[in-house]
Amino acid sequence: MKFLSLLAIILFSSFFANAQVSEAIQVPQLPAMQIVTDETINILSWNSQYHGIKSIAIQRFSDSLNNFVTIGLVTKPKIGLHSYTDIQPLVGVNSYRLLILFAGDVEWFSNTYQVITKNQDVGHSITEPIRPNKTTPASTPPTKPAEFVYTPSARIYTNATTKHIQINLEDALSKKYSIRFFDPSKNEILRISRVIKTKLILDKNNFNSKGTYSFQLFDGSILIETGYITVY
Repeated sequence: MKFLSLLAIILFSSFFANAQVSEAIQVPQLPAMQIVTDETINILSWNSQYHGIKSIAIQRFSDSLNNFVTIGLVTKPKIGLHSYTDIQPLVGVNSYRLLILFAGDVEWFSNTYQVITKNQDVGHSITEPIRPNKTTPASTPPTKPAEFVYTPSARIYTNATTKHIQINLEDALSKKYSIRFFDPSKNEILRISRVIKTKLILDKNNFNSKGTYSFQLFDGSILIETGYITVY
């Protein structure tokens, strides 16, 4: 009896320890990621659940730069946990995102996250996506936003039946079309660097959330159309 009781305690302790380890290593799935600051380095981690990824570029933006720059690259990443350590973060505000390149040259951006490094020794992490700060005076009731109405494009639009994004470019083989999609905050979230088929279907899950997104259609370096699509 004593032996059975001791065995039960050992099994319970082992199960509890494994549960704690499993919980500790949980990492959010793309497009989310996690940042931890350890002394003077920033550790980025994420869980990739997609097949067919060519590469994942780690990009950083700071107040002293005009745009995101690539500071690291993971080639042919497999499904599962990944991490990248920024051993030389900039002093001040550091914003990070991932640029995911799929087969077919479809580019997808993760959410953007921010780390504030006060000096070379002190820093703290903000592991929530950056969102615009919106404040409304207490005495002023919030106003209902006006309904946004747009005319759907004949070439890039939301399929009314499947709710996926339909792209019809009959002359794609003779042109150098590329497409960029932006969220309501004007952040680029998806890019097709070269359209090589006359008809394409984009799964709505390529977009981070439901809502209205804008797009820009280029022929080479020439912008030939702008418009909007809705993700339901």
